Amino acid sequence: MRGVFDRGRETLPLRAPLRRSILLLTLASVVLLATISVGFAGVGTVPPLGESFNPFGGVWTIASNAKNPHSETLNLPGLNGIVTVSFSNSGVPEINATTNHDLFEAMGYLHAHFRLFEMDILRREAAGGLSQILGRSALANDELELTLGLERTATAEWKLIGASSPVGKDLLAYAAGVNFQIGEFQKSGNLPAQFKLLHYVPTPWTPVDSLLVEGDLTQNLDFTTTPIDYSLLVNSLGYKTTMALFPVIAKNLQDPYDLGPYKKVALAPITRSIPGTRVVSAPLKTSSAHAARSHLNPQLVSSSASQAQVSADKAILSETSAITSNLRRWGGDSNNWAVDSTMTTTGKAILAGDPHLAQTLPSIWYQWSVTSPNYNFSGVGIPGLPGILIGHNANIAWSLTDTQNQATFFYQEVTSPSRPNQYFWRSKWREMNHITYEIPQRGGGHTRWVVSLTVHGPILSRNGVTDSLWWAGAIPSDDLAAMLGIYQAENFTQFKTALRSWLAPTQNFVYADTLGNIGIIAPGIYPQFRSAKPWLPMSGAGQFDPVGTIPFAEVPQSYDPISHYVFSANQREVLPSYPYYIGTSADFFDYGYRARDISTFLSSHAKISIASTEALQNSNFDLLAQEIVPLIGAAVRASHPAGGLSPAMQRDLSLLQQWDYTMSTSSSAATIWWYFLNNYLRDTFGPLWRSSKVPVGIDSSLALGTNQVSLVEDIEAASLQPSTTEIFSTAITQGRTRDEIISQAMGDTVAELAKNFGAGARSYPWGSMHKREFVSLTLVKALSYGPFPGAGDPWTIDAADGGLTSVAGPSWRFIAEMGGEYLGVYPGGQSENPLSPWYTDQVPAWRNGQYFSMAATPPSQAMAIWTLR
Repeated sequence: MRGVFDRGRETLPLRAPLRRSILLLTLASVVLLATISVGFAGVGTVPPLGESFNPFGGVWTIASNAKNPHSETLNLPGLNGIVTVSFSNSGVPEINATTNHDLFEAMGYLHAHFRLFEMDILRREAAGGLSQILGRSALANDELELTLGLERTATAEWKLIGASSPVGKDLLAYAAGVNFQIGEFQKSGNLPAQFKLLHYVPTPWTPVDSLLVEGDLTQNLDFTTTPIDYSLLVNSLGYKTTMALFPVIAKNLQDPYDLGPYKKVALAPITRSIPGTRVVSAPLKTSSAHAARSHLNPQLVSSSASQAQVSADKAILSETSAITSNLRRWGGDSNNWAVDSTMTTTGKAILAGDPHLAQTLPSIWYQWSVTSPNYNFSGVGIPGLPGILIGHNANIAWSLTDTQNQATFFYQEVTSPSRPNQYFWRSKWREMNHITYEIPQRGGGHTRWVVSLTVHGPILSRNGVTDSLWWAGAIPSDDLAAMLGIYQAENFTQFKTALRSWLAPTQNFVYADTLGNIGIIAPGIYPQFRSAKPWLPMSGAGQFDPVGTIPFAEVPQSYDPISHYVFSANQREVLPSYPYYIGTSADFFDYGYRARDISTFLSSHAKISIASTEALQNSNFDLLAQEIVPLIGAAVRASHPAGGLSPAMQRDLSLLQQWDYTMSTSSSAATIWWYFLNNYLRDTFGPLWRSSKVPVGIDSSLALGTNQVSLVEDIEAASLQPSTTEIFSTAITQGRTRDEIISQAMGDTVAELAKNFGAGARSYPWGSMHKREFVSLTLVKALSYGPFPGAGDPWTIDAADGGLTSVAGPSWRFIAEMGGEYLGVYPGGQSENPLSPWYTDQVPAWRNGQYFSMAATPPSQAMAIWTLR
């Protein structure tokens, strides 16, 4: 029996009045205890509560806001006609509007009604406004965000869009809907309780705020500090060893979706600049020019970086560690695929997608279906942004994964102590641009923060070396215009045309249509350089500036391939012969195991159904374990030729031998495998890391563990073909063979299991140590969900992040049978109110691998209907 719920017909277990009352009473008690626990004096980022306990306008109104909507007529100023909103039992609205303006105003009103605090937090994160409500503990985050410049980019984007353009009018209509709901909340004293606990009122919403929310997502997907990690590795290991272990092209098998043939053509210009990077020349003296040229350091390709560069690298990593968890890229791990009509049991193309992001309460996603004169689409989008990012219209469906190409580059600017606030670029001294911010603080007052910019971007460090940042995400992009075009697209040509204006973040857009066609394309900016090694900090003198981007016609893409399927899972999208630079194996691309698993599944099935698509999307099969685990038994026994294996070793080897390589919560072998792989990495590379003094305490990306994408790929390739790689060599492993290290790692694993589970333990269920948790944006534990036993790992299609308590993973599972069924589920609910039955109501279905129908709810089956006038 398939795990599909029809929202129009489902019966929720807690719908009975008595059970609803018990639930609300229980949740109210939990929230009350959580609230009282912070005390009247305040704790951490939560200020003194004081008037929050006011019985008429305080946090007690959280209960009144938790009620499900009931059918009613509401006034919404600015509408041209009547808008109807039909709610399903799970709170998914279907909006029907007679004008496009009315549709976007209604979307703003609904987002604000159910997710206003989330929207405000997202725009504050991006704009550097968290310390105004959270205090000085958030100041470092604000300073960093103002340095990166999401607000400068959003402001520039709004200027390019213009209030009179179609996109501008839509954003203004959306903002009007948000602001009307804010005003209604204030008049009724029913602002969401989070605002009352933090003692502030949200400011009016503007189109720039929506573009800031868009910037939040861009930063989460493609901002990294990997070139700084490379620089530190070069300083410790030397350039040759660093590039042997962290090569541009991974050593393990990759499964690209674009197999060529490729053309090398003239680069497309990057026509927009990063806001604030104006170029102003300064007077030049001959002596200063010679001094500057003497400082034109070549690209960092020597065996070690300068100590000044190391100090600057450490300062940058320290500064960027202030990024909140919501804005830090955790490694991608999204999936999507599509199979054409010849490969399905129904003769209809099938598309699937599950973006893996931070799993929070409320969720990053809000779901709806909408209809207006120009639009008819259904799917999920981000509160604060009108429309959807993933979903379908009447003719096509689409989903996204991160391309993982390199979008962040660092420059070592040429400066002189005799010329403060200047830098040398293209044979001339230039004045840095300075922007001064006054950051409002909780309780009053401001903190002054000055951002300095060169032609490359903002300066992040002046610790002996002046490092600046060039980031593609800071370039103004027409992403919303691209999405509006997609909503109206009827075929792949129109779909591609709409995506021409999409610049950042680069994404793999998978596609399917009702005619049975499929495709995939990765639009965006891919900076290209002359004679550079852009995975390292580069000289800022001008010779390594970006010279263009990959032309749109040559970005990774595929349409109706002979394989009859397309797929992406954050792997390198192209073969090594691709003539353009897109990034390296270290961080910028995923391990490739999920992509290989998807490709193997699709190529081995003659016909794909919705049921098999569901099974694949929820798969916890670990392909890497299937490759490596069979090597363990032989290696251990070879190191003990006379026998003498302990009972614990024999038992654990037996469990591995019988394993089906599924990371299920009940599997003991899954736990053994996890311990073994971490020990295998440490025992292989640990001696080198210690002798080279790699600064693992500076950045977790430098530490040995399963988060080291390139090292995991290295050890896979070396394990399967030890004679063809440099890993098991005297230089790296001090003369130890593969089997000797495997045996050592397994011995370490048996000892750790005995220590952590008890010497007599006969089982080690994966779910007893590996958890998943959906963390509340308020960071109040009682308002989070979990932790609960979690299946999967970073290499399973149903991926978890690399920690033993995973807080990121499939944030939305979507399956589209074109012209047939459309299904979706996400781990959360439509409301941010913890007392609402729509706070976590989708979580049980998500945990059980079940889906809800996305079919429109007929008015006769709607829980409630709002009539907006």
